[in-house]
Order: sequence, then C-alpha cells, then structure tokens
Amino acid sequence: MSTRLPRSALLAALTLALAGTAHAAGQTDAGTAPPRAGARQDDPHGATLEAVNVVYSTTKTETPAVEIPQSVSTVTPDRMQLHGVQGLDEAVRYLAGAVGGSYGADPRSDWILVRGYDPAKFLDGLALPNGDWTADSRIEPYGLERVEVNKGPSSAMYGQLPPGGMIGMTSKRPSLEAPHEVVATVGSFDQKQLAGDTGGQLDDAGHWLWRVVALARQGDSNIRHSQDDRYYLAPSLTWQPDEDTSFTLLPRYQRTLSDGVGGFLPAQGTLYPNPNGRIPRDVNPGEPGYDYYHKTDESIGYAFTHRFDDVWSFRQDLRLQNAKVDHRSIGSLGLQDDLRTLNRYNYPLVDHANVFAVDNQVEARLDQGSLRHDVLVGVDYLHSRNDYKSGFGAAAPIDIFDPVYGAPIPPAPYTFHTNSLLEQLGAYVQDQVILGKWGIVASGRQDWVSNDVKDLIAGTRRKQDDNAFSGRLGVNYATDLGLVPYLAYSHSFKTTVGQTFDGRAYKPITGDQYEAGVKYQTPGGRSLITAAVYRLTQKNALTVDPDHIFFSLQQGQTRTRGAELEADVAVTDHLDVTAAYAYTDAKVTRANDATLGKQVALVPRRQASLSADYAVHEGAPAGLGFGGGVRYVGPHYGDANNQFRTGGYVLYDANAHYDVDRWRFQVTAANLFDRAYVTACNSAMWCYYGYPREITVSARYRW
Repeated sequence: MSTRLPRSALLAALTLALAGTAHAAGQTDAGTAPPRAGARQDDPHGATLEAVNVVYSTTKTETPAVEIPQSVSTVTPDRMQLHGVQGLDEAVRYLAGAVGGSYGADPRSDWILVRGYDPAKFLDGLALPNGDWTADSRIEPYGLERVEVNKGPSSAMYGQLPPGGMIGMTSKRPSLEAPHEVVATVGSFDQKQLAGDTGGQLDDAGHWLWRVVALARQGDSNIRHSQDDRYYLAPSLTWQPDEDTSFTLLPRYQRTLSDGVGGFLPAQGTLYPNPNGRIPRDVNPGEPGYDYYHKTDESIGYAFTHRFDDVWSFRQDLRLQNAKVDHRSIGSLGLQDDLRTLNRYNYPLVDHANVFAVDNQVEARLDQGSLRHDVLVGVDYLHSRNDYKSGFGAAAPIDIFDPVYGAPIPPAPYTFHTNSLLEQLGAYVQDQVILGKWGIVASGRQDWVSNDVKDLIAGTRRKQDDNAFSGRLGVNYATDLGLVPYLAYSHSFKTTVGQTFDGRAYKPITGDQYEAGVKYQTPGGRSLITAAVYRLTQKNALTVDPDHIFFSLQQGQTRTRGAELEADVAVTDHLDVTAAYAYTDAKVTRANDATLGKQVALVPRRQASLSADYAVHEGAPAGLGFGGGVRYVGPHYGDANNQFRTGGYVLYDANAHYDVDRWRFQVTAANLFDRAYVTACNSAMWCYYGYPREITVSARYRW
C-alpha cells in the first residue's frame, strides 16, 4: 500500500494553520537580533542575511558572540532559505571546520562532522535522542529560528558530549516580530513543498501569543525509485502575564516517509575504473517496493522564565520526546568477479527512543561598577530509554549496470535486540566576568551518569556508572580597535559502555582543547569576523586488543590541530559576503593496530568557501537580487586504515530573487554545473556519490 498522501491533502495541510490570521505589530520581542545586513527597516521582505549578534547555547545566557572565548558559527533562517537548504548538512556548507554531506545525499539522516568528530545535537537547550538510528534523524530546518555550531568540548555546560562540539538548534516560537509567510516550492526530482509560518496575539493586552509553523513536502530523492516525503507541524503558545514572566509551550510533530538507500556502491565503478563503465549516480542498489524508511518524531515541552528583579532570574526548559524509526533495506556487499553483479543483503531494523530532559537555571547579574558578574547555576537531568532491534539475511544479487528488481526476498529475523537506559544528572556553575576591557568565562560541571544495557536475545546485561568533572576557562580582551583576542581551554567526556577482556569497565572518552583566536564585530553587529587556532586531543578511544581481537583496549588517542577563519560581512547596504577557510590536521596518535599515525577518516585537511548576495533597493531594478557561492573540500580518506582516498572537489551554487510588494520569487541551484564526485569510500564495497545538482523555485508571500 502506498504511503503517499493525495495531492489535495498536501495543499490542504496548512489551510487551518494559515487561515484568518493578521499581523499584529508594535511590540518588541526580547532578544531579537538587530536589523539585518542590507535591509531597510520598513522592508517587509527583511534582508538576505541576518547579523550574527546573540548566542544562547554556548553559555546558556544571552551573550554577544564577540564576547564568547570560543569558536561559534550561526546560521539563520534567511541564510538557509537563500541557499535552498533542505537539511542541516546543507546548512553548514559555508562554515569553517564543519563537514556536511560526508555520505552524499541521504533523505534519512544529516551526516556532519565538527573538527573531526560527530557533534551532539540539542534542540532548545535539551539533548535529542541518541539511539542507533534516532540520533541521526533529520530535524526540519524550516522549523528552526537559529542553528549554532559550537566548536570544541562543551561538556562544562551540557554533560557527556563528543569532543568536537555540538549543534544547538532553537525552535521558532511566538514573537510579534516573527514573519508571517506562506512559501510554495518546486524543485528537482519532482519535489513539491508548501510551508507556512504565522502567529500573533490572542488578546488586546498581548499576554497571550501564538505561532504555527507547518510544512508538507512530497517528491523523490536523487536515487531512482525512491521517495522523500516530509510533514512537520509545530504550534506554540506563549503566556506572558507581565514583562518579567514568560511560559512557552512547544509541541512538535515530524513525519518522514522515504525508501531506498543512498550510496553504498562499490569502489570499482565509482572511485576506481570498472571495465563495464561508471556506475550511474542515480542507480538504486536496493529493492524498490520492499525498502522503506518511516520516522516519527513527536515531542512536547516548554520554556519558562521569570525575572525576580534586576539581579536574579530563573529559567526551566523541559521536554518529553518520542522518536521511532522503522526501516528495512536491501544493502550492497560488493561486486562479483564479473564486476557488474552486486551482492546484496536484507537489513530490517526498528529503533524506538523515549527521552525526558529538564534543565533548571538560576542566573544572577551583579554590577559593581567596573566589575560585572553574570553567574549561572544549574541542575539538569536526562532520562533516555532506547529499544533497538535489527536483523540480517540474504537477498538476491542484481546487475548494478542494468538492474532488474522483483526477486523474492526471504524474511530476515531479528538477530540483535537491546534495551538501554541512560540517566544523567548534572550540576554546573558558570561565571562570566567583565573587568574593564577584560572578559573571563569560567565553567565547571559534575555529572553522574548511569548506563544500563540489556541484550534481550543473549540474555545478558551490562550496567555502568560514571562520575566526571568537566571544565572550561576562557579569557578575552576588548581592544580600542574593536578586536577581541582570546585564549580558552575546555574539557569534555563521553561515557563508553563495555569492558576489556579481563573485565575492567571502560573509562569515559575524554577531550581537551586549547584554543586561541580573535574576533571583530562592527558597531551594530552587521559584520563579524573570527579567526582561531586550536589543538584538540581525544583520549581513551577504543582500539583492538592484539591478544584478544574480539575485545578492545582504551589506548587510542587522536589529535586534531587546526586553523579556522570565518567572515560574515555587510560590505555595503546592497552586498553581503561570507568567507570561510579551515585547515584540519586530524591524526591517530596512539593505537594498537594499523590505524596508528593515520589521518582520521572523512576529515579533509583543507576546506574553503565564499558566497555573496547583492540586492538592489532603489531605482527601476529595486527588489532584484542575485548571488552565488563556491565551495572547496580537499582530499580525504574514508576509512580508518587510509586505504581509500577521495580527491578534492569544487562546487558552485547560485541564486536569484526578486521582491515585489509582499512577494519574493527565488531560484536556487546547488552544485550548479552538476559535477559528479565521490565524497567518501569506507571500503571496497561502500562508496558514496555527492549531492547532484538541485534546483528549487519558490514563491513566498509575507504579510
């Protein structure tokens, strides 16, 4: 039975949410960014790019980005719309130190690395599911107010995290300065999308505010016989009885319906020559009609704030989330001797995660003349239960150059089934000190983490408790020229469940980073330029036990040294430019196997990007705008043993837009010249093509 909705349902999905609304103006939302670069304040379209001004997740306080002694990159909704972004891995394309799309286009997941490591993902300050498959599920970009990429260890504020950093996302929520819009989009691969964002106040006094963000999308993916449908609904409601108190209810529902598996093609025919020719980029190695990927992600939570006086305030963020992935696919297992017959396997799985998270914060702002303190004390709790099961079975091979589908597929029983419970209790304190031109950020946190993993098939159980302290210390100095140099140290940890051959429990994997940099922000916050160098070391990584190859030892260590430059500049009232460069040297510096001395997989030594957008505000062509960008990703290895190296590639993007009255018409093209390239090869069996050319045409109406 088809899982697609009729087209009438697609067009009607937002009717209720978008009907009968009106724009109420005149009230300022606390924490709103200043006017965007290149925009007139009476322009209903806003501008192409927003200024990078306020950062929340890094410090959990409202702090200008220039004052934070750490590398942080921000992506706004306008930036994402300008580039036609459909996933987070596309949103980070123009950021330094972040690699997106490492496994090419995949409607199931966002594949991102930050400074060489998989980043943790947080939404509205709270952890998202971390299951085997729910952890990689996509969050709908249209529902986000802001995406922050915090680079380097962040455990001092959030507990156990990987050392590379975290991605903090902020949901759209009620605000009288939020846009009121409907956006219709069509694009490559028969994509059709309708999205809407609107809200207002429910009473004359403005104590009750509401907002509804919704999206419905149907279409195919870049792989033949594969769909990519998404549905998103996020109504929110704010009650603010006075200027000191606010309570925002944040429900969210997201449904993804897809099938097929991107990539997973053999090296001969993609990365290396094949006497039969090159394997087409859009070939489906799976089994149409059998493969499917269904994901449901629903949550409800709230954000509560209360300011007692000019000094003391309290915040609480809470969310209950339920995420489920039901997936089965026919995967590939390499070519036979004729180099065209592809061996395949049957892989069904179900991953179900339930997460309860709460974060309580007390903040005190103390002003003693030239000395100011912003002290934050918090306690958070995470309860995450994950049920994961998967199977493995045989599937008939196909001719990958001329596939014929429909062979019988034997059922594959579940051979792996675990039930895991993670509980984390953390207490933290942070002091942001301003003394004249000096700024200091000092953070410390103690965590108590419990992991309980049950193997329901083997009948075994592993329970592990870890306690850990994390810290961060950063110092900056605001010069008279506006330059803000800084130095920082940060430490992270992440629990590893398991034990060595002799029964010793694994210690948490730790990360330590030393970073030095400089930031410059123009008055008004319209431009921000940052530069940083860093050394990041991960310890206690697992390596193979040479005496017992089915066990691991914690003697692994990786070291990443890098330099990053990022600029977001309003050159004139008409022209906005972004530029980024990253040099990343990521190596395995301690191991018991052949990976010693190798480059960390999927991490290019060099990346660079440049984008620009020009908008005309006066004269006959007023409302016309156009821009584009160029992205370079250097050569890198896709496997730990550095046997499969993919070359670097340069991609070009372009866009054009025209504003008339309250309309914006826009065309975007990613990978404009449709370059065919291989992003990575994990092995001789699994290689991945990069994103093909994607063109979108949209019409947006704002009121």
